[in-house]
Amino acid sequence: MLMCFDLGEILVRVAPNWSVALGRMVEEGDWSDLERDNQTGHLDRQSFLSAMASRLNASVEEVASAHDGWIQGEMDGAESLLVDLKSAGHTIAFLSNTCACHWEAMQHWPIFRHVKHPHASHLLGAFKPDLAIYEVFAKAVQCAPKDIMFFDDRRPNIEAAAALGWQVMHVPAGPPPIPRIRHMLGSLGLL
Repeated sequence: MLMCFDLGEILVRVAPNWSVALGRMVEEGDWSDLERDNQTGHLDRQSFLSAMASRLNASVEEVASAHDGWIQGEMDGAESLLVDLKSAGHTIAFLSNTCACHWEAMQHWPIFRHVKHPHASHLLGAFKPDLAIYEVFAKAVQCAPKDIMFFDDRRPNIEAAAALGWQVMHVPAGPPPIPRIRHMLGSLGLL
């Protein structure tokens, strides 16, 4: 089976919001338009940082530092989970909404040694939960929908994949995800 993982809050620790990332309180708002444009490759890094600085009432340098620190490392046990899945005969894939600079930084992390199909929104030019990203991904990996098991922390992303016939596991943010994923896979006899 193709085990397809979202990264943030599943295999990768991330900052929960801009207040935490900046280390000071900011008025949280809806900047999904900027994040979406940046994470689909339609807005370059400098334009994204400038626009976010304006919205957050912060300097571009502050926002750049916070954005660079947004991804905080692999979840405890993430690499060993992927190793065990590969040993059980499964293939590993990633499908994540992320920008080029975060993707580039993560390429050197241990989890990337185990992925056969690394895909991200900025590379595909599409964004979860839009159906287009799942369709482009499935075509790229040449896998039948029923043979894909997808893990994500966001319900809309899970629902979109399920609508296309993928098997799904919703892993909401909260307690450490890796033990919960192991438990779910074990209960299905997949690990």
